[in-house]
Amino acid sequence: MDTIDNAIMLAWAGADNPDNVDGYDPTVTAVAVYIYKDGALVTKIGNATNGGIIGGLSAGTYTVKAANVNAKGEGPFSDTTTFTVTGNKLDYTYPQNCVGPKAPTGLSYITGNPEVPADNPAQKDNKLGVSWAASSTPSIPSYDSSVVGYNLYIFDAETGKPYRRVYVEGAGESNAILDSVSAGEYIVCLSAVNSKGEESALAATSFGQSSKVTVKGVKLDNGQSFDGPNQPVLPEGLEIITEGIQYGFTVSWSSAADLSGQRLNLFVDGVCIKCGINQGQPSYYENRLAAGTYTVEVKAQYIENNVESFGLSKQITVAADPGLEVKTPAELADPSYVPYQPKEPNTTESKEQGGETPGGSVTPGGSETPGESVTPPTTSQKDKPSGTQPTKEPQSTKPPVSTMKPTTTPGKVRVGKVTIRKATKKKKAKKINLKFKKVAGANKYKIQISKTKKFKKVLVKKTTKKISLNINNKKFKKAKKLYVRVKAVKVVSGKTYEGAWSKPKRIKIKK
Repeated sequence: MDTIDNAIMLAWAGADNPDNVDGYDPTVTAVAVYIYKDGALVTKIGNATNGGIIGGLSAGTYTVKAANVNAKGEGPFSDTTTFTVTGNKLDYTYPQNCVGPKAPTGLSYITGNPEVPADNPAQKDNKLGVSWAASSTPSIPSYDSSVVGYNLYIFDAETGKPYRRVYVEGAGESNAILDSVSAGEYIVCLSAVNSKGEESALAATSFGQSSKVTVKGVKLDNGQSFDGPNQPVLPEGLEIITEGIQYGFTVSWSSAADLSGQRLNLFVDGVCIKCGINQGQPSYYENRLAAGTYTVEVKAQYIENNVESFGLSKQITVAADPGLEVKTPAELADPSYVPYQPKEPNTTESKEQGGETPGGSVTPGGSETPGESVTPPTTSQKDKPSGTQPTKEPQSTKPPVSTMKPTTTPGKVRVGKVTIRKATKKKKAKKINLKFKKVAGANKYKIQISKTKKFKKVLVKKTTKKISLNINNKKFKKAKKLYVRVKAVKVVSGKTYEGAWSKPKRIKIKK
């Protein structure tokens, strides 16, 4: 039998299965699972996936109960089941309320997987790659249209301490390769996050997959707790290139990388000499340095809150460009660079964002239930709770339902980039047929049409909720060249967030 450390598999006869004669109930929309340890509630999983493998649990003995959920609320508890979790004691307090999206499934390692070619980037030194089943796939049990991204939780397998937490934008994403991971052995868990900042339970690796992964390379002193904001991920294909370059070096990355809402910053010997090198082409040439040997590092940084990723670094030796007045890194320091600064605790702000703490739990019908409620601490939009106080297991026949929203949120609200699939028009017609790919979590889309690729003069502006539509305007009738671009828009808690414009697409004019 397969054993996965620090995890448990949940499975039951689904109420949506007609073969489950005793338990079939087509009104059931979800299952709520309550996990206890030593009589105290560890977590409530409000949207549990049948057959899900829940990770992030410390070694020990647990009890679990479940209840079906429909439009009227939660039903009675199932029988209690006891299970034992193997592995280490994790230095991690599970959020008591995971009532957001369904937990993702299919988590596995790319790094160290013998079926993955040795030249895959995830197999290189100090890299850690994982893959999973995207929550945007309708055919899988963990499909959830509310998901906008994922949180990766990485634990040191030897000590059980947190090593890193990274936010991956996009419900359709199904893998990530992390840079600058210290050599060692790790346990990785994955959660899904929706646009409200609600987070699922942590998913562990699938059965048949290793529960631990070994990263080779050098030891790096770059661990972090899970209490800070989520970090961005470095863009795909990022490289620091010196071969064939007489003076300086080039930083390049994939043209397909989505860096909306982010900047790439260039550091030399710990000094940021250029903030936002990702303006324009997917490469940057640097030749302003005096001759010498330097440690060059590139980091991604969220524009909204200045949180940075761990960097990709390389030691290089450069010759001075005789055509320039070369300088030291200190002389080249970019004054526009602003490092991340943790916010001071603000009790008033936290109360406004998290809501007031109720004195008791509330049943689906709205009546108060006496006794202790499950009340996670309030946090700011970008911070994760550092811990919650244990609550005694309720004695009533119905599980308590917390009125609090989950407290874990993604590092920032980012909006994905639109991909235009089709843009056509018949000759001498005034109607354009436009289709583009849906962006996860987007509420609407802004469209611009111009006669020039640089959109110096916009003929038509339109806002729509559709991803397939016809746009009519008499200005199109005689146009010989037309271009279209689209951006996605998210409205979250009354605030509007816009993504970057798509690549301009020339509209095909048919005869």
